[in-house]
Amino acid sequence: MPDPQRPASDSATQTAALFAVAVAVLTWGCSNVVIKAVPTGGIVASFYRLWFSVPLLWLLPLLRQPLRARLTRDWLYASLVGGGLFALHQVTYFTSLKLTTVADVTLIGALQPPLVLLLAGPMFGEVVPRRAVWWSVIAVAGTALVVLGAAGRPGWSLRGDVVAVGNLLAFTAYFLASKRIRARVGAIEYLIGMTTVAAVIMLAIAGASGQNLGSPHGWEWAVLLGLALFPGTLGHFLTNWALPHTSAFVVSIMFLAVPVLACLGAALFLGETLNATQLAGAAIVMVSVGAVVAATSPAIGEELAESAAETDAP
Repeated sequence: MPDPQRPASDSATQTAALFAVAVAVLTWGCSNVVIKAVPTGGIVASFYRLWFSVPLLWLLPLLRQPLRARLTRDWLYASLVGGGLFALHQVTYFTSLKLTTVADVTLIGALQPPLVLLLAGPMFGEVVPRRAVWWSVIAVAGTALVVLGAAGRPGWSLRGDVVAVGNLLAFTAYFLASKRIRARVGAIEYLIGMTTVAAVIMLAIAGASGQNLGSPHGWEWAVLLGLALFPGTLGHFLTNWALPHTSAFVVSIMFLAVPVLACLGAALFLGETLNATQLAGAAIVMVSVGAVVAATSPAIGEELAESAAETDAP
C-alpha cells in the first residue's frame, strides 16, 4: 500500500532517483580505492575529510532560520554521542585501509547489515527472520575465507584486518545509536552536529598522536577535498533526495555494489588481486548479505537504507 506521506513519482523521476543512487554508490565504491592510493596517513586523511565538510554543512543553518531553531539541547547531546562514535569509525576505517587490502576492509564492512539486523531485534523489538540469521552466519564464514585467503599476500596485514573488524563494530555502534537518536532529532541537524563533533575529536586525536597536518602535498589536497565533497556530501545528498521517489528496499540492494566496486577498483588501479579462496569468500559474502536483506521485510529494508543515507560515511 503506498505511503500517503510519500509523494507519488512518475516514471522519469523514479529513473532519475535510481540514477542518483547509482552515482552515490559509484562515489562510495571509488572512495575506498582513492583513500588507499593517497600517501597521506589515515588519521590525517580522516581529519581533512571531516574538516572540509564542516563549513559546507554549517552553511545550511546559516541560510535557514528554521533549521537554526532546531539546534537544541537534545541536538547537542545527540551530536556528542553520534560524533564520538563516528570519529572512532573514521579513525579505524581510514587506518585499516592504510594497513591492509581494500578487499578485506570492504568485505569485512559488508557484514554490517547482517550484524545490525541481529542486534536490532533485542534493541528495537524488530522481528528478524530465522533465515536472515542463518544467512548472516554464512556471510561471516565467507568473510573468514576472504581473510584467510589473503594471509601472506602482498598488501595484507593481520593488524589491518583486526582494525577493519574494529571499524565494523564502531560503525555498527554508530549506526544503532543514530537509529535511536533519529527518533527525536532531524536528519540534517544531526548530520551537521555529529560531523562537527567528530571533526573536533579528530583534531584532538591528531594533536595527541603528533600527526603532521601539513603532510599532504600538491594533488593530495585536491583528493582530500574531493573525498569530502563527493562521497561525503554529494553521495548522501543524492541518496536522501532519491529515497522519496523510489523504493528504499531497492536502494538497500544497490548499496551491495559498493564492496564489489571497491574490490574491482583495487584490482585495476592498485594491483591488488584476489585468489580463488578470496573470490569464493567474496561471492559468499555478497550473496549472503543480499539474502539477508531480501529475507527481511520491506519496512526493515527501508529503515536500513534511510539510516545509511543519513550517515556521513565514508
